[in-house]
Amino acid sequence: MKFLLFLLFILASSIQGKAQQINLMPMPSSIKLSNKNFRLTPNFALSISGISDKRLNKESSRFMQRLSERTGLFFKTWNITDKNFNNPFAPLKIHSLSKGVVQMDMEESYELNIDESKVTIHAKSDIGAIRALETLLQLIASDAKGFYFQGASIQDNPRFAWRGLLLSQPYHFMPMDVVKRTLDAMAVVKMNVFHLYISDDQGYTIESKVFPELHQQASGGNYFTHAQVAEIIEYADQRGIRVIPEIDLPGHSTAILTVFPELASTKKAYVLQDHWGVFDPTIDPTQERTYVFLDTLLTEVASLFPDHYFHIGGDENTGNDWAKNQDIQAFMKENKLKDAVSLQNYFNKRIQKILKRSGKITVGWDEILMKKMDDSTAKQYFEAGNFNQLIESDVPKDIVVQSWRGMEALLSSAKNGYKSILSKGYYIDLVQPTYYHYLNDPIPFLNKVIIPDSEANFNRFESEIIKKIQQGERILSPAEEKLIIGGEATMWTEHVSLETIDSRLWPRTAAIAERLWSPADVRDVDDMYRRLEIISLHLEWVGSTHLKNKLMMLRRLAGSDNTQALEQVVDFIEPLKGYKRNEANNFTKYSPYTLLVDVAIPDPTALRNFNKLLESFLRIPSDASMEKLVKQFQKWENNHSSIQKMALSNPLLADLSTHSASLQAISKQSIALLNLKKAKKKPSYLQINAYAQLLKKSMKPAGYCELSIAESLQKIIPFLRQN
Repeated sequence: MKFLLFLLFILASSIQGKAQQINLMPMPSSIKLSNKNFRLTPNFALSISGISDKRLNKESSRFMQRLSERTGLFFKTWNITDKNFNNPFAPLKIHSLSKGVVQMDMEESYELNIDESKVTIHAKSDIGAIRALETLLQLIASDAKGFYFQGASIQDNPRFAWRGLLLSQPYHFMPMDVVKRTLDAMAVVKMNVFHLYISDDQGYTIESKVFPELHQQASGGNYFTHAQVAEIIEYADQRGIRVIPEIDLPGHSTAILTVFPELASTKKAYVLQDHWGVFDPTIDPTQERTYVFLDTLLTEVASLFPDHYFHIGGDENTGNDWAKNQDIQAFMKENKLKDAVSLQNYFNKRIQKILKRSGKITVGWDEILMKKMDDSTAKQYFEAGNFNQLIESDVPKDIVVQSWRGMEALLSSAKNGYKSILSKGYYIDLVQPTYYHYLNDPIPFLNKVIIPDSEANFNRFESEIIKKIQQGERILSPAEEKLIIGGEATMWTEHVSLETIDSRLWPRTAAIAERLWSPADVRDVDDMYRRLEIISLHLEWVGSTHLKNKLMMLRRLAGSDNTQALEQVVDFIEPLKGYKRNEANNFTKYSPYTLLVDVAIPDPTALRNFNKLLESFLRIPSDASMEKLVKQFQKWENNHSSIQKMALSNPLLADLSTHSASLQAISKQSIALLNLKKAKKKPSYLQINAYAQLLKKSMKPAGYCELSIAESLQKIIPFLRQN
């Protein structure tokens, strides 16, 4: 009897432990779960007190609708109006003290308490209350009795004020429905800055009433009207999200120069680029008519966007066209401008004055601050802590620096009194694994952890500065750390389409959102991945297509709805990471983005699960875990015949068939070698060497994809060599 009671106690503890698991993303600042769950019924209603606000009413209505869709409950009302103000009988009570302004340092904190009888939200502003409603939707759970809110006491506020996502429009234009579902997904994970990248070498993508030729001739027919820009801003504001425009200057300006070639540093006819890369066309900063034009254009654009911040780009100016122009060289000599960086600084200051008249704060990529110097000299300054030697000395202090090339810009900015934003390590378009972004911290000095791929922060200078951080040295003072105002994920759209953009954005960007919202010590990668699978569903429920489009695209690739065999391969390959896809230089704006590489997703769950199984086996080898591995290998071995048959009549499956053949060959050898180990026999040197060569060969890309499983299996070679 005692033994039975003990078993029941263990079982109850296990169930309770499972119920107490926190499934939120981003993780709140402080949370205590309880068993005092609030049961949902059709009588559920909410009441607002403190301040009646149109934005909070709308978001409360949307909350009730989403709650109904999630639970299937027919609530008596979900259209929240001022009639719902101070309703004493409503179990959900929202108390908001003020109407928040969607701007830098907006008030987003909240308290959320849930017990059996009521749910209460207290927030200093309606924006904080909206953040609390998103948390509450993530606390929905169910059991045999129905749906309920998990009992909890939460106090929450963001770690960083700037938690952004950039969407570039000139490469592949994303229409209104994509923008809106992106904003909805951002709101789910509490991101608050939408960086709308408007102009580049490939197009100018908003209407201009002062220079209508821009959208008529330089947009490729894809642009937002003024009314649509206002619609985006209103939609974002409703969700507590700022919208920041960027007009990239003086480089990346081919679109502008196609219409106004007289502003160019090299006088010729220009056409829109349809390739990707860095190009020479650059605006001439020495002509006064340049500033007359930009004053008119930027003032118009600034008037469309109410946010105080305006991004001027400033990146990747090759300076080649400036070097070729004798008039520009003479101007530099006359004005004692020693190099292209100094000339661009002159240009930036002129632009900043224009934007200041519109009440804007200038933001630019790190080239607007950093000196141009060879790596060895820069490394010497950086590791010696001479951060002032890395920057241009006369850059105005009220400019904000967005660091995309490395941590040196972020540190140098903060050390020299500039506010800064980190994007290096958050380039979501480079299809890197989620943990890579998750462990990349705007202020890594508070943790002695440098992620395995150190390029996330230190692309040029690694040795001494990393040692200092790992030893616990704080490179910045607390006051300097406060100048790092946040981070921003970047979705450059060279290699995405309307069908694939969500699979590149989500759910990985949710991990970046957590890094920027949650406390710095929330760093458990395994738990992050567990919660990421849950938040992925929440993102789909607000319209993201990152899950459903994969199978749709796979059906098109196959020309059939028979995709099971294809999934066995696609789930274990990944698109080439970084800029490797660009190396072929055969992709343009009009290339097909319906290929194997577009179907494959970064950091696939099936691959992670296999890697966990492999690591578990290698850590503590057992017959049971070996059997699981062998079963997976047998699936791949048997699967290839189906792939071969399909590929015979479908050329689109050739690359997938290549990876499938590699999987089959790997599986055969893996099974044979594991069987030898099971029989207590050591594989020969020749067998192990042949296996290693096969894995190496299988890692060769096909169809701009890599068979990541081949790299993972290299870890098994030391095990095979053991006696």
